[in-house]
Amino acid sequence: MRTDFHRDNEWQKGKRDRYLAPFYCKYSMAGRFVFVDKSKCSTLIQKRLAVDTLVQSKKGGSVCIEEKIVRWKGKALEKFFLETESNTNPGHEKTGWMEYGEADYLLYCFEQHDGDLDCYLIPFLALKAWFWANEGGYYRHTMPSTINNTAGRLVPIKDVRDAIPSTLRFRVGAALDTPPEGD
Repeated sequence: MRTDFHRDNEWQKGKRDRYLAPFYCKYSMAGRFVFVDKSKCSTLIQKRLAVDTLVQSKKGGSVCIEEKIVRWKGKALEKFFLETESNTNPGHEKTGWMEYGEADYLLYCFEQHDGDLDCYLIPFLALKAWFWANEGGYYRHTMPSTINNTAGRLVPIKDVRDAIPSTLRFRVGAALDTPPEGD
């Protein structure tokens, strides 16, 4: 049975492979990066640490990235959905990646009308610290179209950028010609 989750996941992986793979290749040490999927260990890393990609840094060491890619819905999106509960179904409740995530960065990308991605690279631990101190001030949204009725907070992009000025914004697309701010 194909669900919206499976279709969305396939779409997201297609965007990741088309746009983020060349980006990671360009900005990593010697093009070294790994998408964390399709194995028992990879699934464990994703579900326990919220890490989708490992990138070899040009400065040495590895960088763990949690990725979110959101579809174009006919208008520019102005808020991040920060997941606080991955499942709200009675008897199956589970915390979301804002609680258990241990990635170094959250890479949150919004598809644009032309298919390119408008991306924000956010230091994840700084985001978590700021978010949990302020989460009550943001609208709680539940996604009833998902099997798990995932819930989280809708947080304006501006608020995150103001609170975490080291957040980088950049666009990736077919030309990959817009480098991250400050790079």
